[in-house]
Amino acid sequence: MKQTLEQIVKFFIYLTFFVPLVLVPSSFIFPFIVPKILLFRSLTMLILGGYGLLLLINWQEYKPKFTPLNIAAAAFLLSFALSTFFGVDAYHSFWDNHERMLGLFTIFHYVAYYLVCSSVFKNWREWSIALKIFLLAGSIVMFIGVLQRGNPYLLLNQGSDRVASTLGNAIYVGGYGLFLFFVALLLFVREKSTAWRGAEAIAGFLALLGLIFSGTRGSLLGLLVGLGGALVAYAVLMKNRPRLRLALMAAIGVAVVGLGVLYLNRESPLVHSMPAVYRFFSSWTGGTGTTRFIAWRIAVDSWQERPIFGWGPNNFFYAFNKHYNPQSLEHGYGETWFDNAHNIILNTLAVQGLFGVLIYLGLFAMAIITLWQNKEDRQKNIHLVVLGSAFLVAHLAQNVTVFENPTSYLYFMFWLALINRLSTVVNGQSVMSQTGAEKIGKQPISQVDSVQPDKSIGSVAIICVGLSVSLLIFIFNIQPARANQKTLLALQELARNPATGIAAMREALEFNSPHIDDIRSDLSRTVIELIATQYQKIARDKLVELFDLTRDALRKNLQLHPMDIRNYLSMAQLGQIGFMLSNNQSYLAEADQYLEQALVYTPRRQQFIYMLATIKAEQGKTTDAIRLLERVMQDDPKISETYWRMAYIYKVSGNLDKARELLLEAHQKNLSFDAQGQQIEALILAPTKSGTKK
Repeated sequence: MKQTLEQIVKFFIYLTFFVPLVLVPSSFIFPFIVPKILLFRSLTMLILGGYGLLLLINWQEYKPKFTPLNIAAAAFLLSFALSTFFGVDAYHSFWDNHERMLGLFTIFHYVAYYLVCSSVFKNWREWSIALKIFLLAGSIVMFIGVLQRGNPYLLLNQGSDRVASTLGNAIYVGGYGLFLFFVALLLFVREKSTAWRGAEAIAGFLALLGLIFSGTRGSLLGLLVGLGGALVAYAVLMKNRPRLRLALMAAIGVAVVGLGVLYLNRESPLVHSMPAVYRFFSSWTGGTGTTRFIAWRIAVDSWQERPIFGWGPNNFFYAFNKHYNPQSLEHGYGETWFDNAHNIILNTLAVQGLFGVLIYLGLFAMAIITLWQNKEDRQKNIHLVVLGSAFLVAHLAQNVTVFENPTSYLYFMFWLALINRLSTVVNGQSVMSQTGAEKIGKQPISQVDSVQPDKSIGSVAIICVGLSVSLLIFIFNIQPARANQKTLLALQELARNPATGIAAMREALEFNSPHIDDIRSDLSRTVIELIATQYQKIARDKLVELFDLTRDALRKNLQLHPMDIRNYLSMAQLGQIGFMLSNNQSYLAEADQYLEQALVYTPRRQQFIYMLATIKAEQGKTTDAIRLLERVMQDDPKISETYWRMAYIYKVSGNLDKARELLLEAHQKNLSFDAQGQQIEALILAPTKSGTKK
């Protein structure tokens, strides 16, 4: 029974390696994330069910060991939990949104996954089998990425020159390729079979191609740092082999020179053909680089406000809004919405505070210390020590410019489990060296932990565990999946026919799900856009029904997330629509109030101030509107939109000279207008009936 259960648990763990391949575009909103997370959580529940039965059979053999890395993993989960409940929005921290789904509930699954992997894989032979299966699954992901290089529209890649494969994000592909490269390298240097070595070399090459074609600068940075660290570590450990040490130092020198040559020729066709390499050597300070530096500064400012436990996991959006820097708009509206600092250290500092960032960094430090702590093992298992540490350094270096994601948590926790188990000391000897055949006395090392006889378990225990696991999967994974699908169906029905889509919308809103807030938001944004653009095609009674249904949904969201400015924005847009449909000024007054409240949480965000100024002008409060826009101009005089918006308000208030003066000032500052601004400018500068400008 025990061996069968253990094999079943391992089988489900093997299945998790294929989760990154899951993509169901026709059934889910965010099809690259939602089905992956729901499947991983379901598999983890099954793994935990089997593991629970193994604990009943032999607690001593399978219980989590009191190791430094296990303690660090438990502290990581504790830190996440404390920051969740001490943060500004515990609900959001616990569940996250259905675009990322990395709240405390999901993080618990990753930590549990780590603990089970640490317990059921017992020696290098078993770990190497798991690594090979992981490498196989990952190679399929990388191969699809290579295919996307030839066909940029494959699998919803939308013609991008950066491949996203089945992960939906080039950043995720780069990080996954980085992990797979180190897995292939570790297996290759420890492999004795020529055939397997050839397969691992091919897999490593595919991983490298996927990393390069992803165009992810952070992943390439991680690769360079990881390989550089590995070369230095090998040189340090190989004291007794001076010629090899000299060769390693020479390799480091060649690598530095090679990087220098690539940098000097960064505009050459060859470098341009390698997305990650070209982006790595291009400016890190322009475009998105600039806005990321802004986000990093905001992260530090936010941490100073809540230094111990932070704003709460997944709540960087709130911190970013409060400390919003108006210069972000110089790079477009797309760069004014950040829900992550794009730097794992600074983001963790902001959302989990000093306690959280120390625990996160402690995971890396403890894993590396665990690998290096035994002098004898450092020499016997030099490849595992060096490459195990090198990937951790590479992963951390990569995360300086990105963030963890569902796939990265999967392989990161698996790698930590490998290090934890293979570095476990049994009877004074590390498990790291064993292949499955070594013995201490009369027992294999992998069996030394089993100091008590196995217990038998009855069918009642199996049935109870099975029912419990099934119920948990149904409540927390199947039901959210159904809710997500109902929402997608409602969105499709509303797009086809807003009037007949109401029933589907009601059904989605009434279906219980932890992500009901996202469902309300998604449906509300769709309805607002539909009413604004198609109100003449929709029957009056249906318009009123849609309007009331949307307003009720948004009000519930405001009660759940009173700091979420997106709900205030939607309510204000709904108010403008209400005024447009009824000419009732009370709707404008309501929109005014919602925007004023939103500015409490994001006082310098231009988008909200522009909208509020427009609404005040529509209410005849032109002085208040101009005062708002003057404040925006003081914050950042380089934003051209401020000039034409203020000029238009001056124009409608009768002060045409001041309107033209603002337009002239904008041109003197070499500011250009977008299409809407050009229309406003043409209206203001249009000649009068007498043929002269008024």
